[in-house]
Amino acid sequence: MKRSRRGRYMRKRGTSGFCFANDNNDNFILMKCIQYMQRHINSYYSFDMETIEFLCWIFGDLKMEIGEYILDYLDGRNQEKYGVELSEYNLDCIDFSRTVFDMLGKVKTKYYKDINRYIENILKKRSLSLKNNDCSEIEKTSENFKNIFDLNSSEIELSIFLFIINSYDPPEDFFSRHLKCDKYMGRKHLCNILNINMQDINEIISSTLVQNGLIEIDKYDVCLSDDFLCMFQNPSAPVLSKYFYKKVPKKTVQLQHHFVSNERTEHILSMLREKPEFSTHILLYGKPGTGKTSYSCSLVNKLNVSCYEIAQNSDNTSKNRRAAITAALNMSNSGEGSVIIVDEADNILNTRHSWFMRGETQDKGYLNQLLEKPGVRIIWICNSIDNIDDSVLRRFSFSLKFKQFNRKQRIRLFENIIRDNRVKRYFTHDEIKDLARRYNVNAGIIDLSVKKALESNKKTKNSFIGALKIGLDSYMELINGSKKVCDADMIESAYSLDGMNIHGNIDTVIDQVEKFSNHLIDSQQCIVKNMNLLFYGPPGTGKSELARYIGNKLDREVISKRLSDILSPFVGMAEKNIRSAFDEAEREEAILVIDEADSLMFSRKKAIRSWESSQTNEFLTAMERFKGILICTTNMIKEIDNASIRRFNFKIKFDCLKPEGNVIFYNKLLFPLIKTPIDADMIKSLRRIENLAPGDFKTVRDRFAFYPQEELGHQVFVEALAEEAEIKNNHNNKRCIGF
Repeated sequence: MKRSRRGRYMRKRGTSGFCFANDNNDNFILMKCIQYMQRHINSYYSFDMETIEFLCWIFGDLKMEIGEYILDYLDGRNQEKYGVELSEYNLDCIDFSRTVFDMLGKVKTKYYKDINRYIENILKKRSLSLKNNDCSEIEKTSENFKNIFDLNSSEIELSIFLFIINSYDPPEDFFSRHLKCDKYMGRKHLCNILNINMQDINEIISSTLVQNGLIEIDKYDVCLSDDFLCMFQNPSAPVLSKYFYKKVPKKTVQLQHHFVSNERTEHILSMLREKPEFSTHILLYGKPGTGKTSYSCSLVNKLNVSCYEIAQNSDNTSKNRRAAITAALNMSNSGEGSVIIVDEADNILNTRHSWFMRGETQDKGYLNQLLEKPGVRIIWICNSIDNIDDSVLRRFSFSLKFKQFNRKQRIRLFENIIRDNRVKRYFTHDEIKDLARRYNVNAGIIDLSVKKALESNKKTKNSFIGALKIGLDSYMELINGSKKVCDADMIESAYSLDGMNIHGNIDTVIDQVEKFSNHLIDSQQCIVKNMNLLFYGPPGTGKSELARYIGNKLDREVISKRLSDILSPFVGMAEKNIRSAFDEAEREEAILVIDEADSLMFSRKKAIRSWESSQTNEFLTAMERFKGILICTTNMIKEIDNASIRRFNFKIKFDCLKPEGNVIFYNKLLFPLIKTPIDADMIKSLRRIENLAPGDFKTVRDRFAFYPQEELGHQVFVEALAEEAEIKNNHNNKRCIGF
């Protein structure tokens, strides 16, 4: 495992060896190493090179005393030889250790116990020289961690030991590389130097330290995690607690602005008001941007208790989050207790397939234990519950799904937030509806954008709305990968029903669809679940545009699906895509528009391949089960299965424009490009052109919209329209009337 080098010692070659900066931290480290060595040599006294080198590092200047002591056990010739070497003060620690090691090789074994006792005395002497009344920062940090994570003395001792061998080279060389204390094979040495038994070590391995990722254990060794190592440097408990959790902000969107019923909100509040005897866990889930976080903050601010949010950082792993939750509960849940919010909890709760999805192995046992811990109140927020184990799901006291806001809800959000911020004077109802249509955002974003527009000190209506739109546009670009959002379902600004050649009373149809839409919203039990409309007729006659117009009039989103969105070369995928389209529209309470629907409702009498019938069957089944408004468009109604046609409440035929329709659409789409009067002869020519559709006028407009005005004329437009009609007539083997 990767280890960091953060020691405050420096190696001085040619002098006395390793030298510490004289501060309390280094003294504490040395005293711990002395303590470890005292226990080690009491149980395993051996004078190998590694032991001698580490002892010399601990002894510092006192190492000369051990050298002089060993000299007394040598014969005269060796005393003279090694006395000269020891007198050379320029020996560094390694060279000095090598000399002492050589000297011990010349000492008779029967004297080793005496030398060992002398070394113990030097260690005591060294320890006394380091003692002072000031507490080191490392000791303060250890005490903080003991309180934050509710650690016992053995867990703290192991943490300090791992910190030492991760931060200082000489202890790592001796305890890790030589004795292998951090590996399984060196467990007996680890137990000895920490003065704990093997059972304590085994308990630590399954303790809070490991569960919360403070130490990492694999089949080879045990190591302090990098995050824990960094936090060990800072002794301040408030700073440490901020790393794990923070106070929930007081300024939040008002609770009534979230689309959760008062009954459900009151039920949640009643469960969270007082510290429970057992545990209370609330699960809020749904797509991002649906207001889950904003709702949870508004919720807890209604409670007269301490409320904290688990902090998030760049390395938002489940182990880090577990450590933060443990810290928050230990530090804040005493007495009357606190409510904890765990946002972005997917990586903690979704335990299934966690290794394949995120490269993490999850401890489901820890999670279940936390969910049953008495006196705990936690609000969990996640985007998906697909991979949450059933044993975890059943432990939640209450769950609430947040759906994507539909347009009616966004209109209410904009109205409420604009009113609360006292800027209603700047907006008409239609302008608010336009904002709701253009910006699919949650309450928090709307509130923030309105407040920032206010801070910009814009005094006029246009400047304020402009500032608001800039803020909302920037957010929409941000969540869409810096791309400007184009509304594919936006209707033409000049769109109206005037001039269109629609058979039947379309106003009556739209009125009935509007009544049904309100029925879906207001009625809890819908006897009639769906309203299906079939628009058929030649291409370009305005079928899809009318579907978007209806969506805009009903303040409902429009989900358009084309054949390319549904058909697939793989067996069964088209049927799956059909179900998915209907499910999405029902979930979002949107109008589902299927273009070229004849390919999905193929006449089963003409079916040659099995999948043609299966697609039609799937489509018809989805239509029957669908709760919402469906609009299908087709250019070839004769290809549609008879059983499919009878399932539509309205079959509306669109046809090419009549002469007066030609004039109306000319004035709508082409006249604004010139703005010069058109003479009577040109109008007659325009009226004589047959087989024109609204789409033809749009095609001609788009062809000339970027031309300078002086290069355009009514004759150019009328000729272009005649060309469009002639192409269609030739394609359909019809004679063109006009020029």
